[in-house]
Formats: sequence, structure tokens, C-alpha cells
Amino acid sequence: MAINFRKYTGIIAGSRHIFLLNLTDKLFSFIIMLLLARYFTTEIYGMIVTLITLSMVFVSVFDLGLPIYIQREIAVNRNNAGEVFSRVFITGTILFILYYLTMLVTIRLVYPDIPFTLFTIISVMMYISFLVTISGKALSGINEYKEQLIAFLLPRVLILIIFFAGIFIYKADVNILMGVMLAGIFINLLMALRYLLRNNIGLKFKGFTAVGVGKMIVISIPLGLAVIFNFLYDKIDLLLISKLTDYSEAAFYNVAYGLYKASALGFSFLLVSGFTRVAELNRDITGIRTFFKEHAKIISVICIISAILLYFLSGLIINTVYTDKFIGSVPVLKILSFGIIAMGLNNLTGIILNGMGYFKIVMYITLYALIMNVVLNAVFISIYGIQAAAILTVVTEYFILAIEWVYMNRILRELNINKV
Repeated sequence: MAINFRKYTGIIAGSRHIFLLNLTDKLFSFIIMLLLARYFTTEIYGMIVTLITLSMVFVSVFDLGLPIYIQREIAVNRNNAGEVFSRVFITGTILFILYYLTMLVTIRLVYPDIPFTLFTIISVMMYISFLVTISGKALSGINEYKEQLIAFLLPRVLILIIFFAGIFIYKADVNILMGVMLAGIFINLLMALRYLLRNNIGLKFKGFTAVGVGKMIVISIPLGLAVIFNFLYDKIDLLLISKLTDYSEAAFYNVAYGLYKASALGFSFLLVSGFTRVAELNRDITGIRTFFKEHAKIISVICIISAILLYFLSGLIINTVYTDKFIGSVPVLKILSFGIIAMGLNNLTGIILNGMGYFKIVMYITLYALIMNVVLNAVFISIYGIQAAAILTVVTEYFILAIEWVYMNRILRELNINKV
């Protein structure tokens, strides 16, 4: 079947602000982590990525599925946006206390050699990023992607300017540099809240009630569990590498894994607006099938090209960008390149299942993937090292794709039968 390039150009053009947001996000993260990798030792860099990863895992624990919940609820019922946002944002803010205390206990028990100041800065920074995500998803629910881009871009430009000056002029230590990032992300949050207010979505404490929060959590818990399981299977390998080997090995793996995940830039912007679109379609079988076919074709093409480039140019990319200090990342990146296609397509099937409201199915699939990933990583990392973790990441991506594909088609067939 021939590809209608005009149609796909329209899909991409309609998501241009999301694409630019994803592009600037990936570029910003890439530049920051590159500067840290080149400027500091592999051990310090390994500590930083371990803290960031652990913070992301614990953020997902207290996430409760709120970002996905808020985007879907606002997309379905725009008139109730202010109340929904207030309930979600205030709940997320209160949960920070539990998050920080849990993180503190874990760090003291599992990674006692990580400095307390560095832990505090990074853990707070990552939670504020979570609040930024909640605000951004609220804007996504009303299709305000341009404002998200502006709120994100301006603070990041400021961070980069100060970051470069701190490294190359003032020779700043890691705590100061991380503090700069924390301040910039907080500015991002304030700007996002301001844009929401301009769209008549402000914090209303009268919408924050115990009954309302209870109902919200009952709905969002399956989403939250899915997010937890997803983050754990996505991040557990790096945490195990840090614990079972050393921070330098974690640094090698993180560089390769970061480049692997960066390949999602080519398609992820299509799925941000795609979630809102599927939620709007609700259970329109024809519309959802069309959405899947159109997006699956373009995502497949993008992922195949990305996989080929990363496989054959892995050595050149890592040596040129990160220097030969990270030569240990090359074989890991070659292995991970085989998982790009599965990653792209299982993101698509997951978006469709969540957009249709089948949160529990996604939750169970990610739980099965997590169990498989944790057990196998715990066994094989200590024997075969970081290459084993890369192989298991690829296996997990295809496992998730296969199961989500089966469930998605089964659901659409059942809906079609019931409709008839």
C-alpha cells in the first residue's frame, strides 16, 4: 500500500509545537548530560544519573497516574478543567512530603556514599519537573501546545547560558550546576501556571475536597500503577548496575540508553496530541483503527531509519560526542538499536489503550514486563554486565508490543460485535 505523504505531512504539521517541545527537551537534556559527562569523572556522572533515575522512579510511585488522568479528563470535559486541575495539582503538591522522606530513607540505606546536598537538589528538581508535567498535560488537554513550548524554552535557554558560564568560566562544582537547573525548572512551573490561568484554569481550593480526591484516585490508580511499572522496568537496569557493579558502568550504560531513548524524538511528538485525539474519539472503532494505521506507518519508517543510524554509527557518535572515555557504551548502543521499532509501536498501542480508557490492561501488561525485567536483570547483570541489561531491554520492548497488540485488536473486535 502506497504511503500518502501529504496526509502524513499534515499530521506532522499539526503537531509542530509538540515536535518542537520534544526537540528542545531532548536537546536540552542531551547538552546538559553531555557537559556533565565530559566535565566530571565517570564516578560523579554515575552518581548524578543514579540520583536522577531513582528520583524518576519515586516520582512515578507518587504519580498516581495524575498527568494522564488530567489530560484525558480535560480533553473530555473542558468546562470542568479548573476543578480537575486544582484537585490534581494540590494532591501532587501534598505528596511531595512523602516522596522526599521516602527518597531520603532509600538513599541512606542503598546508596549511603551519595552526598546529601546533591541528593536534595536533584530529588527536589525532579519532583518540580513532575508538577511541570501535570501543568503541561492540562495545557495539552485544551490543545495549547504553543504555550507549553514557550514556558519550557525560555527557562532552558537561561539554564544553558548559566551552565556554560559555570563550567567554562567559573569552574563551578556539581551542586551549583544542579541548583541552577532546579531554579530554571521552577521558573518553568510558574510560567506554565500563568498560561493555565490565562486560559481560565487556575487553582481553586474549593474544588479540592476529600470526596473529589477519593474519586479521582480510584480512577487514576490503574494509570499510576502502570506508570510505576513502566518506570521500574525502564529504569531498574541502571539502578541494578549501580548497585551490582559500579557508578562508572552505570555511566556507560546511561550514555547508550540516553541515545536510544533520544530516538523517540522522531515519533513521540505525534503521540502527545494523539492521546487527546483517541480520548476524543472515545470508542469510535473506525476512527481508532484509522488513527492506528496512519500513525503505525509513519512511526515504523522513522524507527527503522533511527535504528540503522544508531547501529552503524554508534562508535562514531559516542567517540565524537562523549570522547573515548565512554567507549564502553558502544556495544550497548548497538544492542539497544534493535529495540527502537518495538519501542515506537508499543508507545502507540499504549496510547490507544489508555486513550480508550483501558487503564487496567496497560497496568497489568507493564506489571508483567516489570516482573520479567527485574528477575532477569538481577540474574544476568552480575554475570554478563551491562550488555545483558541492553539485551533484556530489547526483549522487554517486544514483549510489551506483542501483548498490547493482542489486547488492542481483541477489544476493537469486541466493540465492533457489540455495536452490531
